[in-house]
Order: sequence, then C-alpha cells, then structure tokens
Amino acid sequence: MRKVKYDQLLMVLLLFSVCIILSTSFVSAANNTNIHPANTTVLTSNSSPDTSPPITTSTNPGKSALNVPVNQHIKITYNEPVKFESSWIELRNSDGKLIPITKSISGNTLTLIPTSPLNMSTTYTVSVHTKSISDLAGNGIAVNSFKFTTAIRIDIINTKTGGNIKKNSVLYNYIPKTVLSAQIISKAKTGTPIVTFGDSNGPKILIVAGVHGNELPAPTAAMKLINYLNGKTIHGTIYIIPFAIPYNSAHTLRYWKGQNPNMVANVYGTPTNIIVNLAMKLHVNALGDFHSSQPGGVPGKDAIFCTKAPTYKSYEIASYISKNTKTSLITYKTAGVEYPGALEDECNLHGVPAVTCEVLEQHGKLSSDKLNKSYREMIALLTYYHIL
Repeated sequence: MRKVKYDQLLMVLLLFSVCIILSTSFVSAANNTNIHPANTTVLTSNSSPDTSPPITTSTNPGKSALNVPVNQHIKITYNEPVKFESSWIELRNSDGKLIPITKSISGNTLTLIPTSPLNMSTTYTVSVHTKSISDLAGNGIAVNSFKFTTAIRIDIINTKTGGNIKKNSVLYNYIPKTVLSAQIISKAKTGTPIVTFGDSNGPKILIVAGVHGNELPAPTAAMKLINYLNGKTIHGTIYIIPFAIPYNSAHTLRYWKGQNPNMVANVYGTPTNIIVNLAMKLHVNALGDFHSSQPGGVPGKDAIFCTKAPTYKSYEIASYISKNTKTSLITYKTAGVEYPGALEDECNLHGVPAVTCEVLEQHGKLSSDKLNKSYREMIALLTYYHIL
C-alpha cells in the first residue's frame, strides 16, 4: 500500500515539473524576439532606393512677382536637401543678356545673388537647368524657370508742380487702385512724376498727359497704361508723365500761374519747357502729348495733330495712329506757326518727332469710352515703334 502511494506522489511531482518547464518556455519565447520556433518564417521591411528628384516648394521672389527690389537675393526652396551637380543656373534680363550671379546652397535652399544691383522696371528670368542640382542621392532636377519684374522707376522732374491727385475725385475714381498707382500718386505730391519702363535699349518713347489739369481722359489713360506695362517685356524704353502739372490735375485747373502751359513750352523754366528739354536730354525717338477737346473747342473732335516740317516723322507717326484708331488726322506744314509754344511744336522744332492726340470730352468730365480712346492712341504710338 505504501508503495502505491509513493508511486503516485512521484508521478504528481513529475507532472508538476513538466508544467513549470513548459510555462517558463512560453514566457521566454514571448519576451525574446531573437528566439523563433523551428520552421517559422520571419518577415523584414527593406526600404526602396530614392529615385525621386527634388521638387520646388517656393521661390522668392515669387513667379511673375512685380515691384521686386533691385538688390533682391533670389531663393529657391526644395522639398529636401540639395547639392550642386552641373551648376548650370542662369539669370537673364528681358533682352536675354546674362546677368552675373553668385550661387550657394544651404540645406534645401538655393540662393542666387546678382553681383551688382539689377535695373529698375526690368523683367528677369531665372533658369535652373536640368540636373544643375540634385538631391543627396544624386537625383537631378528637371529644368525650372520663372520670371519677376523689378520695382518701377519713378522720378520727379519738376518739384514746383506737386499736388494731391486724390482731391480730384472724378479723376481719382478712374485710376486703377494698385500699389504702383499709390506710389505714383504719393510721388506726385512732391512734383511732376515720370515713370520709366525698360532699360534704355531700343526705341525711346515719351508719353505726356495732364498738360491741362481740366482734361481728364489722358491722365487716367496714362495710369491705365502704366499698370498694363508693369511686368510686360519692353523692347526699348517707355517714359510716361501721367500728370504734367499735378497741382492743376488735383484742382481741375487749365492755367498754370496765369499762363496756358501749352503755349509757353518755349519759355525757359515752365513745366512744358522742362519736358521739351527732358525729351532732348533722353534722346527720345518720339513724344506723344495727349489731351482732350471739349465740344465747340479746337479741334472739337477726336483728332491727331502733326506737322511735316522740320520733322517729317511727326506726320508719319500721326498718320499711323489716325489709321489704327480711326481718328481724324490734322496736319500742318510747319511746326510753330499755328501753335507757337505748344509742346508738340517745340519738340518738332528741336528735332524730336512729336504728335498731339485729342479725344472729345467736356472739361472736368470723364467717361470710360473717352478714357479708353485715349489709351488706344497711346498704344498705337508704342505699336508704331514695335516697342511692345
């Protein structure tokens, strides 16, 4: 009897020991990732090689940006760190001229710095050519290019004529409400502003408006033209004086210090005489003086004035504008006879081809139709010289 009990006890202890061993093994297997049961497949994750090129995430200046400072550092940011490969990266002006730059990379940002200040009122193109840079894995970029335009040059040519254009609500309401317009209007408080587009290559054209402050279509057309040209490629140089006498434009005045400004361009120091001298100094190819005539006045209709002598080019320009805008052509034989002291006549007498472009509108009044007609006359002058 004792032997049976002993055998039973031994069997119980043996089973208990087996359970302890099995329990310990399972716990160890669960907690130790380096231990795998036999015939078990272990799955691992292998990362694929990087074959994607860098992607541009931003540029500064932005694509097609306007009013960019002439000392701007150009930055292009990518979605990953980059390095130089061929370094074929260019900055060119609107004439295709290569602009010297220094190039550097920091992390994911490419920086281009022109070695000298850029020209004002000029459109530039940045070109980062194919495989010029790559990511750290050697994946080269595809070609990427974008344009930007530098700040518009606004100078004051006469500091005695300043006025607040905003005081003339009829005039101001038709002026485009842009940053550039605001800059010009602010400058006009200090004198006669001149806005320059282009970089002195090719033909040079001077557009003048506001000789008479009570004639409103031309100044607003000039401001419309200025905003249109901002960012455009100019094949030459365009100078625009939107308010020849800002004070008069602000107060809808025709006379300046008791004189008709368009009869004293031959008198030293007058606003129009200063413009004549400026045209000669700039060596402009042509000048357009833009006005409006009220019903019953002279000419009392939409018209283009010109003379054939001593500058025959005046007649050729006027004929082109007349034909392309369906406007009457009024031709005189010799400058300075019918209208001595007029801006157009004085320019022609000094060898600067000039025309006077009129639209029919009541003095002190303004309509979109006449604004746009004056604008089309300005465009026709520029088109004659293939400057746009």
